[in-house]
Amino acid sequence: MSQAQLAARTGLSPKHINLVIKGTASLSPDVAVTLEQVLGTSAETWLRSEAAYQAQEARIEKRNALAGFVDWAGSFPRQLLVDRKVIDTTDSGTEVAEKLLAFFSVASPNAFARTWLEPQASYKRSQVYPIDPNLTALWLRLSELHASELIANAPTYDPVKLTAVAALIPRLTVNDVGSAFQEAQSLLLSAGVVLVFVPEIPGTRISGVSRWISGTPMIAVTSRYKSLDGLWFTILHEIAHVLLHPKRSTYVDVSCKAKDDADLHETAANAFAEDLLIPPAYQATLVETTTPQGILSLAETLGVSPSLVAGQWAFRTNTWGGPIAKLRSKVDLAEVLT
Repeated sequence: MSQAQLAARTGLSPKHINLVIKGTASLSPDVAVTLEQVLGTSAETWLRSEAAYQAQEARIEKRNALAGFVDWAGSFPRQLLVDRKVIDTTDSGTEVAEKLLAFFSVASPNAFARTWLEPQASYKRSQVYPIDPNLTALWLRLSELHASELIANAPTYDPVKLTAVAALIPRLTVNDVGSAFQEAQSLLLSAGVVLVFVPEIPGTRISGVSRWISGTPMIAVTSRYKSLDGLWFTILHEIAHVLLHPKRSTYVDVSCKAKDDADLHETAANAFAEDLLIPPAYQATLVETTTPQGILSLAETLGVSPSLVAGQWAFRTNTWGGPIAKLRSKVDLAEVLT
């Protein structure tokens, strides 16, 4: 059947028939029904073919656009992307750009900036060191993905239960750090809070983050300071943000030592963690302690790890060296949880 004959049978203009056959004009539902009447092939078949064609054309257009995103993708350290399994060692050029966009669940570098970079203005940031925003976004996305299965199955968040769980966590610090961390994960999950560990990415200086994802609070921590007291202080600090500041969706904390008096939320989170580790009734005793034995004795009284008491003593006295500092245990959770 010629195009002219098809035009005559359908009542469509020869020009329109020609444009549809060439793919210049899309095949509308009306035309699909008309072809069904004339040719006997169902309208659904025509429309499925049209949809598949249009999708393929869109993919080709997107793939061509990826060439303009290669420089953006190149701003991320390639080896880091390979190490964190975002890309494969053989990927290059547009393949890297395509996988990065899929990793961040965005369609373009502009969408990446709006989704991942612009919100960082409200995050807790280092006021001393420059921080790479792209790498911060990379770590945050890794933490989201790492926690995704737990978030999908987490019970409803319960602030009353979380308060009770937070009071139990200091007692866990006397146990092996690996099993203690996993027990903390279990306790927090029972309160509807997801806790995960994601190794630090150089250039981010992140010690921890608390953020809400689909109504579920998530806490992610690193081993930035590789100290036992730093790890547990960070966890308690982020728990405080979940309890005290649920309306501010994301906190990225970059130091477990420095107070930020300009941010009352940070000050409140620090105070919450400090009071759980060293109850107010014992804080004067802590500051007055001058010997390792005194730290050990206070730790036994409180039922917490001497490393945490030594860390709090160092913070309150601003003394990060000497005999007491030697009580601060070193730990890299990346090695422990392998």
